[in-house]
Amino acid sequence: MIDEILAEIFGQAVFGRLTPSRRAQLLFRLFFGLLGAALGIAGAVHFANRPDLTASTALRLAMISTFVFLASFCLFNVALGRPWRWPGKLFVVSFVAVFATRLLFGP
Repeated sequence: MIDEILAEIFGQAVFGRLTPSRRAQLLFRLFFGLLGAALGIAGAVHFANRPDLTASTALRLAMISTFVFLASFCLFNVALGRPWRWPGKLFVVSFVAVFATRLLFGP
């Protein structure tokens, strides 16, 4: 079933105009949502395993939370298509916390 959907999408892209079908939108949304979630989790694991990359524990926790909330935003809002606001708000808060901890605690 997936191969038929992919063949139809690529066939439309190569031989004709790609119509905005619900299946194509679903596949693109799933692909980019899962890709963003995987990269966010990889970033969080990277900063969790390498404490020498940041100078303070507060900055390290802010970086890890930024990647975790980016992954949750990509997974919930992009891949699943949910209109939840909490992942985006927490991502913005943690992103600001990265700069705030850098300014407050220094390098």
